[in-house]
Amino acid sequence: MVKKPESHYIHVHNMRLHYLDWEGTSSESIVLLHGIGDNAHIWDHVVSRLPEGIRVIAIDQRGHGRSTWAVPPAYSCDDYVSDLDAVVNNLHLEDIILMGHSMGALHATRYASLRSDKVKGLIHADIEPCPPEWNKRYLHNLYHDLPTCYNSIEEYVRWMGTNSPHADQDLLYKIALFAIDREEDGTFKPQYDREVLYHFDRYDLRPCLGDIICPTLVIRGQESRVMSRQAAEAMSGAIPEGRFVEIPEASHPVHTDNPAGFQRAVYDFLKETTEIIP
Repeated sequence: MVKKPESHYIHVHNMRLHYLDWEGTSSESIVLLHGIGDNAHIWDHVVSRLPEGIRVIAIDQRGHGRSTWAVPPAYSCDDYVSDLDAVVNNLHLEDIILMGHSMGALHATRYASLRSDKVKGLIHADIEPCPPEWNKRYLHNLYHDLPTCYNSIEEYVRWMGTNSPHADQDLLYKIALFAIDREEDGTFKPQYDREVLYHFDRYDLRPCLGDIICPTLVIRGQESRVMSRQAAEAMSGAIPEGRFVEIPEASHPVHTDNPAGFQRAVYDFLKETTEIIP
């Protein structure tokens, strides 16, 4: 898929949510949910490898990208999932494949457990269904310690590289162009509400995994600290039609560390379990 997406806004729950829409001819759609601190453009390089004709929608979740920041902060799992449901309903989407990374994967998985009438495939990338306490403490530390702005795009790219050690620098630079805004003083500010770090919810999706009846792919980066292999295998085993793939030379940002491996796993899953790829 080589065409560029159209940029749209939708108003739900007193929020203005931004999304990218790669329009297609298929009756099925892929809906993409980014991780914490990212935005819809994190998926650009993934979508570019999909076959022509597939409709793909990537959402800037609340507090991220060009979507509204919640004031006061409202960043619970229920908040995000309610937004997702409103977008799906407003766009009249049916038979969707949901794919999420990290925090977005948690929201996609919770939605799939609640709306089996809407979701026909799920891809959950690299986060445990019940993130350990250290994960929340790590995000709290980022809330306090991360700089509020960066002196250059290159400085932001270097920070991204500390979390995505195998990623191509050109790819990180392209992602960074959509992830930060230039301020009047010449510095660059990230496009997300810092409060999303502090208000990261206490997720525990383990009780709802058995309610997911669609084919599900659980993806883990082989070097990930955020999702252990044991947790990934347990998660895929708890989902009736679950399967597990581990991507080599990849840490937590598996889709940027090893794009080719990630895209191959996604393509194979879609081809085997849906009609979206003939």
